[in-house]
Amino acid sequence: MTMNNFIRIKKQGFPKKHIFLFISFLTITLSGHAQGVLKIDEVIDKALESNFGIKISKKQIEAAENRIFKSNAGMVPIIDWNTGFNSTFNQVNQNFVDGRVINRFGQSYTPNTNLALSWTIYDGRRMYVIYDRLKAQGQQSQIQSKVVIQNTLSNVMQSFYDVQRLQRTVQFLKTIIKYYDERLSITDERWQIGRGSKLDYLQSKTDLTTQTANLINAESQLKSSKIRLNSLLARDAGTEFTVNEELELNPNYNLDELLQRAKTQNQELLLINKSAEINLLNEKEAESFRLPRILLNSSFGYSFNTNNAGLITLNQQVGLNTGITMAWTIFDGQRIKRNIQLTKINTEIIQQQKDDLLNQISADLNSSYNQYQTDKSLLSLEMENKELAEENLKISLEKFKLGASTILELSDAQSRFDTALNRLVVAQYNVKISELNLLRISGELVK
Repeated sequence: MTMNNFIRIKKQGFPKKHIFLFISFLTITLSGHAQGVLKIDEVIDKALESNFGIKISKKQIEAAENRIFKSNAGMVPIIDWNTGFNSTFNQVNQNFVDGRVINRFGQSYTPNTNLALSWTIYDGRRMYVIYDRLKAQGQQSQIQSKVVIQNTLSNVMQSFYDVQRLQRTVQFLKTIIKYYDERLSITDERWQIGRGSKLDYLQSKTDLTTQTANLINAESQLKSSKIRLNSLLARDAGTEFTVNEELELNPNYNLDELLQRAKTQNQELLLINKSAEINLLNEKEAESFRLPRILLNSSFGYSFNTNNAGLITLNQQVGLNTGITMAWTIFDGQRIKRNIQLTKINTEIIQQQKDDLLNQISADLNSSYNQYQTDKSLLSLEMENKELAEENLKISLEKFKLGASTILELSDAQSRFDTALNRLVVAQYNVKISELNLLRISGELVK
């Protein structure tokens, strides 16, 4: 229902007292298509099962693990079967010193086949380093997948809490509108019988219209927020649902324990640790090029050659040959030395990045912990303030009905109640976001 529709209804003389009832009926009708109440645990499970980003990260793990095998590191012999067939057709004209003359159309056939083996026996342990690096890269891919899962779950939970916030906002606006609708009825009745001013009626009507517009905007924002959550859950954008509004506050967290867990569970820190491990393996690989390399080569083959125009008309060979090759790089323009220096520089860079990340984690965790404690305290105050503001509004409304207070006093009480409800909803949202940040930074969100 847009504001234009609302204005059109007012122009057509739609009864004032039924405006709120009409909006409530519309909301109830739409929610009738809802597919149940979603809880945060259900949303997390659905995201882990269906989110496209998580599915892609799992496939990337499979791809990384598929590269971990010994032959990919050069640790096993390679055997090739080679076979071929060559033929030659030409006119041969030959004169020999002994007087012989050959002048004929020549044909030559040369089929051959062989099995060739190549095996690196020693390469400065480079092949073992490469195999260890492949395994480390597989583990790195798993950590990267956990980072994707962590970020996705963080986005999903924030979206869930945003739907929860807007859902509560819609509810408190409906509660507020009840009071504004009652106030409009009172001022309308007083104006009609001459006991009140038209100004009070017009002011009440304007305030009700304003709150109704706020409700329409909040419902639109709620719909958009649900679309975002549906997208994260890989569901149809139009899937209707409601979320559980129960506010679950966990016991107090211990900052020292969170800091210790972060050092062993923070996914970004685990990822940089794995990068440091891989770079050390790169350094070992670069060092291996300083050592000699020993290769075993062997082949077993058969070749056959027939030629009707040459000195040898038939040549047939079957045999085995084998040998060992050793190579040692004596000078390469300092390429190996420079590569080793580069890996050591990268190691220092990664260590400094790790130190910076540890410092940032400590700062972020302390900040988030303080914010969480503050938000919990504010939530308690806002819950108490909401009760006081509601009681004040009820008393002011009763006094206004009896003519013992002015519309300004009632308007002030309504405004205080509006503010109290809005601050309470924001406080409920903030405390869950603060807790989410604590879990993410400490590595508790994904283990």
